[in-house]
Amino acid sequence: MDNVFAIFLQTAGLYESKEINKDNIDDLIELVMGNVKLSVYCKECKQERVFRMRPIECYQEISNGKANCFLLATELSSFQKRLHMVKTKENSAEQWKWTDRLIEENTRLMKLEYICTMDEKHHLDYVVLTTNNSIMKIGQYPSVADLTFPELDAYKKVMSKDDRKEFGRAIGLYASGSGAGSYVYLRRILERLLNQAKKDVGDEIDTEAFDKAHVGEKITMLSSHLPSMLTDNAVVYGILSKGIHELTEEECITYFPVLKDCLYMILDQWEEMRKREEKEKEISAALSKIATNLK
Repeated sequence: MDNVFAIFLQTAGLYESKEINKDNIDDLIELVMGNVKLSVYCKECKQERVFRMRPIECYQEISNGKANCFLLATELSSFQKRLHMVKTKENSAEQWKWTDRLIEENTRLMKLEYICTMDEKHHLDYVVLTTNNSIMKIGQYPSVADLTFPELDAYKKVMSKDDRKEFGRAIGLYASGSGAGSYVYLRRILERLLNQAKKDVGDEIDTEAFDKAHVGEKITMLSSHLPSMLTDNAVVYGILSKGIHELTEEECITYFPVLKDCLYMILDQWEEMRKREEKEKEISAALSKIATNLK
């Protein structure tokens, strides 16, 4: 999926905006026409499903209380063609716009209703507000946290249940526009992952020295037991701390997706390490059994 507005709907937090311009207007037309499918977790099916959106219909009052129904995508496309013809004919340098009065009346507040292709009773709804040349996400159900939390089950063997819940809270806070609050949870999760790594290595690292060390020093002390994504990017902890104490909410919201993906990659590598160690133990046990049988 490379539709910029579909990506915006799925990844943006509440009250984030996306510019509508002549380079992406075709993506908007495709979206409101219902041609863009989303592959996301279905809360009711409890697994990933394909969702399709109903084309957005608009209305124009004509006379005697009667209204003319039309597809928003068709009107958007027609308006862009008319605009292009006028500019070509008049060689106009007038500023580009994506809407006229009729479109504006029908798009100020829009509900984008996606339906699970496996069960039409299962919905994924977005609410957006358009002003001037921008679109703002102001509502979503199920929430970003509801849709993302199941992904964390993939790490249940390298993360505690509490950590998975707190990761979900971090994502929920981000989706609600609370950037600094989300960083608190991400930092706590990272600290606990380091403490768990220390427990796993036991007395190999001096406990007293470890407890007194700063996080950067702890990462260095545990370097041979940590994923390379963390040892090569130890700055992630400093960024989280700065976000809590110094950065603006807007900056925290902007950087959150990168920090979340960084933690995901750390967990991915931790899970790979766990699976490799588990497989090595299985093979060693099997070889030992074979050796015993051959005596």
